[in-house]
Amino acid sequence: MTGKAFINGKIYTVNEKQPIADTVVTGGNKILFVGKKEDARQLINETTEIIDLDGKLMLPGFIDNHTHFTCGGFYLLGVDLRPAGSVQEFRQILQDYMHTHNKKWVTGGNWDYEKWETKAEPVKEMIDDFSTDTPIAVGRFDGHMLLANSLALKLAGITKDTPSPDGGLIVKDPKTNEPVGILKDKAMDLVKSVIPKPSTAQHEEAVVVGLAEAKKNGITGVHDITDPADLTVYQN
Repeated sequence: MTGKAFINGKIYTVNEKQPIADTVVTGGNKILFVGKKEDARQLINETTEIIDLDGKLMLPGFIDNHTHFTCGGFYLLGVDLRPAGSVQEFRQILQDYMHTHNKKWVTGGNWDYEKWETKAEPVKEMIDDFSTDTPIAVGRFDGHMLLANSLALKLAGITKDTPSPDGGLIVKDPKTNEPVGILKDKAMDLVKSVIPKPSTAQHEEAVVVGLAEAKKNGITGVHDITDPADLTVYQN
C-alpha cells in the first residue's frame, strides 16, 4: 500500500478537540493519521512519499451540496465569456472560439455586461456579422438570461409576433417589436429546446471535464440536482 506523509503544515481538521495538526499520513485512499509529526513516526518508512507543506494551509476536501454538475461540464466544453471586460473582448472571444472549434451550435457563456463599458445588455447585432452560418446561444453568468444570434432565433421560430412565455421574457425593440436576441428565464427554453441533444459520448465528456474541474478546486464530493440521463452516465 503506497503511503504519503504530509508534514510541516497548518492542517485544519474540522475536529474541535484537535482543530490544527501539522502532519497527515495516508495509505492508499485512506487517511491513517492526523496529528503531530513526532506521533506519526511509526507510520512513516522508506517507502513513504514525504510531502513538505512548508507551513502552508491544508484543508479537507470540499463538498458542494447543490450542483447542476453535468450542466457545469457542458459549460466548460462551451465558450467561456466571463473574462470579457468589454464588448470588443466579448466579440473577440466568441470569434476565436468559433475559429478553433468546429461546432454546430456555440453554447456556454458566463458573460457579465456589468463589466463592459456600455453596462447594457448585449444584442444580436453584436455577433450576427460573424455568425451567419452558426447558431449561438450563450448565457449570462447567473443563468437567468441568454443571448441568441439571429440564426438561433430563426431556428427557434422566434419572431416579433412570438409572445413571451409565462415566467419568461423575449426582449424586443420598442420601436420595431423585433426580438433583440435577449431571452430571460423561461423564454430561454424556446432556444434551448432546438439545440441538438448531446450524444452519450458528449454527455460522458461533460462529466469527465466536470470531475477534473472539481478535483482541481479541491472538491471531493458533490450533491447533484440531476436527471435520469445524468444518472445513467454516472452509473456507466
